[in-house]
Amino acid sequence: MKWSQLKKRIEATFAPSVRGRVQVWNTRYRGSHDSEGEAWITVDGERVWSMGSLSYRIAQGKEAARIRAERGCADWSDPDQRAGYSNAWGEAQARVHADGVFAMWDMNQAIVNYLNLSIDSAAQADSPIIRAFAVLDRCFGKRRLAAIDSSHEHPLVRAMYRVRCEA
Repeated sequence: MKWSQLKKRIEATFAPSVRGRVQVWNTRYRGSHDSEGEAWITVDGERVWSMGSLSYRIAQGKEAARIRAERGCADWSDPDQRAGYSNAWGEAQARVHADGVFAMWDMNQAIVNYLNLSIDSAAQADSPIIRAFAVLDRCFGKRRLAAIDSSHEHPLVRAMYRVRCEA
């Protein structure tokens, strides 16, 4: 599905009080060698959350290198270290996501997944991006908003929760 269609569909799910104020954006840097890009969320025209593919790859690479050095599995050519070397990459991805660093494709995939979920499933999803969209959804009522303990939520979800409550 084209980005313009995804953007229209996700923003159409937003509550009337935030519709037009909260927008999602996406771009590709075609001049870069691999056409990486960036996705971001704006509130009243100000960027509140950014998900850049290159910054994500850098953060994931640094975290994977740290994990490999910590576990002594930094040599891919050594058959005994190969499994640890490979596993560090997946573990680094989980840690980087927990720190709030996402790539453009994470947001795109979250939007596609979100559009196919019920509001209950979206509110309980593992992905903080999906939960943030759920908080903005028109089906997410006042009672459900009041029941959220945002102190235990991901910073992205907290930011969207504040926007929705202020509206």
